[in-house]
Amino acid sequence: MKKRLRNTITLSGAVLALAIAIPALAQYRDNGPDYNSGPGYNDQGYNDRGYDNQGYNQNYRGQGYYGGPGQSGWGAYDRYHHWHGARWWHKHNIQWFYATHPNWAQMDPSWMNEDGDYDNNNNWHDAYWWHQNDPDFFYSNHPTWASWNPNWLNQDGAYDDQHNWHYGEWWYNQNPNWVNTNHPNWVRQHENWVSHTEPQDHREAMRENWAAVNRANQNQIEQQNQQNRINQNAAREQQNLQNRNDQAVRQQQNQQNRDNQNAAREQQNQQNRDNQNAAREQQNQQNRNEQAARQQQNEANRNNQNAAREQQNQQNRDQQAARQQQQSQVRAASEQRVQANREAQDSRMQQQNQQNRQQQADRQQQNQQNRQEQQADHQQNRQERQQPQASHQQERQQPEASHQQQSHEQQSSRQQPAAHEQQANEDHQGGGHGNKN
Repeated sequence: MKKRLRNTITLSGAVLALAIAIPALAQYRDNGPDYNSGPGYNDQGYNDRGYDNQGYNQNYRGQGYYGGPGQSGWGAYDRYHHWHGARWWHKHNIQWFYATHPNWAQMDPSWMNEDGDYDNNNNWHDAYWWHQNDPDFFYSNHPTWASWNPNWLNQDGAYDDQHNWHYGEWWYNQNPNWVNTNHPNWVRQHENWVSHTEPQDHREAMRENWAAVNRANQNQIEQQNQQNRINQNAAREQQNLQNRNDQAVRQQQNQQNRDNQNAAREQQNQQNRDNQNAAREQQNQQNRNEQAARQQQNEANRNNQNAAREQQNQQNRDQQAARQQQQSQVRAASEQRVQANREAQDSRMQQQNQQNRQQQADRQQQNQQNRQEQQADHQQNRQERQQPQASHQQERQQPEASHQQQSHEQQSSRQQPAAHEQQANEDHQGGGHGNKN
């Protein structure tokens, strides 16, 4: 029963969505209007109730409402292919609204009263038409319509010194010369200002007649709406009673279903618990068996590993002992080589030292001989300088050639000890270098 009720609700929703979509598709346009293409409706001089459906027939309310009785499909797409109903267009682009769909104004009586007026032939026109065809009537009877287009104030009138705006006819009546000088086009467009003639207007009496007809129609609509509300309330109460009875039956059926479901669920849960316990016990036994087998296998593995490890350790110890013995032999041989090298080095050093001492003794002996020769030369020189004064005078008296020869011999005798001493020093230095080599 619940499934059948859900299917019924789904089918009703689909039918309602189809009923809403068909009129919209019928009004599809390839190039929809742009709601920013003309001057917007800025609510000045207009009673904007926010479209909250106050004062309207409550049967036609809702966010998706865009029509009226018999006109549920009134609306159009904008240039972005977004669908908007007539009320949306009236609020956001009233100029396009009346330029393309003036018949939409019949949806709301307030639009007929606020957005336009009837002419002498009982034909209704919107404010744009009146501004184009009878601006005098426009500004005399509906000056607030000027807010629909901000350019109208600049085109059709001007401000005085107190910044109060006046229609061109007022300016002509006050100062026609100023109008002829500053706005001559006003006079060309309104020749009746000069002749002070106005077309005869019978609309006041017609408005009274229209108002009486509208009041009668409104009363009839109100009576019909009252009867509709009574019928709807009675049908709603009957439907509510039927719904309560159906709900009581559904609740009883739901309770029975819940009891049956709970009993079946409890039986199934008990069966599931028994099955789970048996399967768990079987699994636990299998786990215990597997654990015992793993423990036995682990014990065997540990024994094998310990035996292999002990064998490897013994082999390592044997190898280590062999390496230690080999290292001892290597160290002994190395120590023998070091001792032999040390003894050979000591022998070479003793032999070299003995040779050096012998060379030093030879140099000392040579030096002693050189000193003795030098001393002998010095003694001979002193003896030659100590000869008697007479011999010296005699030598002075000898010819100059003999004296020069004797001087040469004396100089040679003096240079000989110096040469011997220099030779001794060179021998001494040469002997020292030889030891070093």
